[in-house]
Amino acid sequence: MGSTPAGGHRRARTRVTLLAAPLAALLAAAACGGPADGASPEAVPSSAATSAAPVPGAPTASGAAPAPGAPSGSSGVPGRPSADQLREALLTADDLGPAFLQPEDTGQSGSSTTSGCPALGDLLGGGGDGPGRVQVETELTTTAATPYVGESLTTEDEAALQSEFGRAVQALTTCRSVTFTSPDSSVTFALTPTGLGGPGTSAVRMDGDLDGTPVNGYLAVQRIGPAFLTYWYLQVDSASSQLAADFYQQASDKAAHFLTGAPASPTGDAAGQAV
Repeated sequence: MGSTPAGGHRRARTRVTLLAAPLAALLAAAACGGPADGASPEAVPSSAATSAAPVPGAPTASGAAPAPGAPSGSSGVPGRPSADQLREALLTADDLGPAFLQPEDTGQSGSSTTSGCPALGDLLGGGGDGPGRVQVETELTTTAATPYVGESLTTEDEAALQSEFGRAVQALTTCRSVTFTSPDSSVTFALTPTGLGGPGTSAVRMDGDLDGTPVNGYLAVQRIGPAFLTYWYLQVDSASSQLAADFYQQASDKAAHFLTGAPASPTGDAAGQAV
């Protein structure tokens, strides 16, 4: 992350990668009136997502076999996962259900800016590129482009990780609005602290208006072993938080399972609580 300007100066931040693509997709969804049938996609029951997870310590699809609680990265740093190991811990379309897919990368992710909360702009801009810093991310959506789910996992030197995560928590705790601007539109979200994810998670609900269509979602961060998770969820034509909570719990459980060796949640226990 870059430094936050002193004195509360509000300046636009560039490199807003995490939310640029979903905002563009939701703009298209809003123009089309949202999902054709008005129905929300069904989430895969949490047991389906966790039952397929490998036993901690077993080889993964990439051939890695991290020891529970102490993954070793490609550089051989104890406790530091590699990009491949982080990627294994991310949600996939199969985790969320048959309605979901990974959207095509259009290469336009850097075209948005954010203003109103510099620290939050840093978080959504993908952070810095310090020595040993590794970040991977994924975004998942439906053919109707709503809801839009994404997450990133970041690891680096422990001191740097604590500092970056602390700034992210502070941003979510103190910022009350943020504006995203792209060549095609601009949307301001009101940010309200929320209990999504429960203890250990800092989260806000986002409420805005995208060209006359209400848009809402959630943004959350959580420290998980040698990494921290950033989660975002956006939707149009729905005010329910249930899917956002369910998918967050799946993301958190999967990351903990792969990165710390935490056991997969028993059937039904991974479902999130609506907030």
